[in-house]
Amino acid sequence: MPAIEGQDENSLLQDPLLQRLFRLFLLFAEPHPGQPCSSNPPGEPPRLSPAQTHFLVHELFKLTRPRRPHVVQLPVHAETEPINFRELIEICDLLFPDRMVMGPIIDRVFDRFVSQIVHKGYLMCRKTTRRAGCIQTVKMGGWKSYWCTLIPGTIYLWPLHKPPTVTNRKTIVFDKAANLEMGAFTDDRFTWSVKLGKVTYEFGHFDEIQRSFWMRDMHLINEQRSKSDLLIFDRQESRRPENLASAEKNLSWRLALESDNLRLTELLNEERQALYDEEIVRTVATRMLEEEREKSERLEKNLSDVESQLTAERLVRTKIEERLREQTAETLASIESAARAGKLTKDQLDFLIISTQSI
Repeated sequence: MPAIEGQDENSLLQDPLLQRLFRLFLLFAEPHPGQPCSSNPPGEPPRLSPAQTHFLVHELFKLTRPRRPHVVQLPVHAETEPINFRELIEICDLLFPDRMVMGPIIDRVFDRFVSQIVHKGYLMCRKTTRRAGCIQTVKMGGWKSYWCTLIPGTIYLWPLHKPPTVTNRKTIVFDKAANLEMGAFTDDRFTWSVKLGKVTYEFGHFDEIQRSFWMRDMHLINEQRSKSDLLIFDRQESRRPENLASAEKNLSWRLALESDNLRLTELLNEERQALYDEEIVRTVATRMLEEEREKSERLEKNLSDVESQLTAERLVRTKIEERLREQTAETLASIESAARAGKLTKDQLDFLIISTQSI
């Protein structure tokens, strides 16, 4: 931020960044904040009330840490007294000393409140049409990527595969019957839909938190369908007493968040321990099953070996018995033939009989 000591208002407004900040200041500032306009004397410089100052700084901080709670402690005089534009510059210089950080933040807040571009970014969209008849049919298109901007009552979509011209731009206008619904996680994206009569526009984003941001802002442009309505809404929001955050309230919120974080951490540790124990039990059970399977395989192999051995022994025994029967038959035949011929002596015959009996 440039040095502001010794510079008048006209010199400060030579800076384009401070010009945009001045437009934001004029959008919310009032000659006497908190008093009716009829009671304000003419020629009074506009000022921001403490609630409006907190509101504006809060909007600036939301862009630096959109997913974290932020607590801003303003100077003492800004907490109780209205401030002018020079004091607002000093507060911004104190909170955002780096101009490289401050520039994009002011541009985005300027787009939101002055240009009234509620949201802009990339998303996916497809159109679904229901056709009435005896058999109701649904015609569903494919997902396409778009650059999307939201203004009061209207959604603008520019296809990424076409030049960004007015001819290629698609426009979705909200009416009183418009309805927004949360969708499911389909096709690897988080979805939500806008229903306009028989036509449904289904939107998708890969980030679930971004889906909640888009739905919040689409609800806003559906409720505030004109720029004047949105301007009145923003000014009413800036005057809310809830914008003032006392140190005690911030401390209580911080303690509550720390307590809840501790509770969630303990639950997470218990869940991790339970998962670890379950994994150990599963590993032991798997190991026991593997050992039982190996033991069963060994027993089956031993049983197969024993059966093979018994089969071989039976085969050998059968062959031996056949051979013995053949030898016995041959011996008996030779004895009978010798006895008929009368060539055997008594001792030879006794020997053959004993041999045959032993066999």
